Amino acid sequence: MLDRHAVSGWCARSLVAAVATLSIAAGAAQSASAASRGTEGREVMSVARAVMGEQHLAGLILRVDRGNRHVVTAALGESMTGVPVTRGMHFRMGSESIPYLTTILLQLQQEGRLDLDDPLSKYLPDSGVPNADRVTLRMLGHSISGYPDWIQGNQAFVDILLANPFRLWNDQELLDHAFAQPLICEPGACFHYAHTNFLLLGQVVTAVTGQPFAKLVRRRIFRPLGLRDTTITRTAKMPEPALHAYGTDRGPYEDTSSWSPSWGLGKGQLMVSTIDDVAASARSILGARLISRSSERQFVERPAVIKTPIPGLSYGLGVLLAGDWRVQNPYVNNYGGVMAYLPDERLSISIVATKGMNADFDGGNPSETVLARLADTIAPGHPARLPGTG
Repeated sequence: MLDRHAVSGWCARSLVAAVATLSIAAGAAQSASAASRGTEGREVMSVARAVMGEQHLAGLILRVDRGNRHVVTAALGESMTGVPVTRGMHFRMGSESIPYLTTILLQLQQEGRLDLDDPLSKYLPDSGVPNADRVTLRMLGHSISGYPDWIQGNQAFVDILLANPFRLWNDQELLDHAFAQPLICEPGACFHYAHTNFLLLGQVVTAVTGQPFAKLVRRRIFRPLGLRDTTITRTAKMPEPALHAYGTDRGPYEDTSSWSPSWGLGKGQLMVSTIDDVAASARSILGARLISRSSERQFVERPAVIKTPIPGLSYGLGVLLAGDWRVQNPYVNNYGGVMAYLPDERLSISIVATKGMNADFDGGNPSETVLARLADTIAPGHPARLPGTG
């Protein structure tokens, strides 16, 4: 007959051995994971340094995450002569705030407060906007309204803007410049990206809720995501430390950081942020964590009318769809940004870049090149081809 104390001792020793084995296995797994993360981080840094040199960038900040696991953050180059770029520097977001807007629209639809298939005239009956009774909110979100932009393709506006880049523009002035031009096409008949669409959608949100868009975005986006370093501002002022940007828009190479951003989007949609807050937005906004599954499907729907020369490139509801990637790629006052998310791998990439004196200022947004190279390197099989990368 077995002694129960002996059995008890054997069980205890076996349990200790099992726990020790599990601990060793867990430690080995953690070490392997850390090694993998270290290798991936080195690959990211190699790509970042290569593009910095090839494109003659002044500064570059990027962050890569897989799910909730941080892979690497890099801050390279100089903000000003003798002032190194740092991780906590603030920069202009540009159109990276547009998915905040479309997220709020989808939330309001979930709450039964609006319908994306309603015409614009239902919410802005006195806007005076052409075809307001035929253009739906969904068409605006997909940029298939046929509305012209006030800056793209409008040299007259560009000339006024560059003559005084410090001017503070209001929404109505921007709309007046947009609709002084012919309409691009009939509602729903073609894709034409225009800031006009998103300015109008911002006005719709305010009309539906009775609250300024800035207040809504703070409550519905900033607070849930803990975005403590993202600021809404139509003026040139940025919190310190600030990343400086440079351009040749007016001829000489000059600092454009203090130029007014107010020409870019509607009231309440112009923002300044940091790489860590943009990374949180990439994971949660592009990852559709604040909306339902049904709303997510609408967020990434690809209208059949949208045709592009790059395979896999389309436009969802205020978001660029590049193959399997969800992307925003703003270029505003010479801040070139990218906010990207790959759902298949829960991979998020956030980038901002500024150009040096010898850079190609007709070459578009350099952050698109960084994203394309990173996608090929750390997400093989998921290319991220954008307009500036072919």
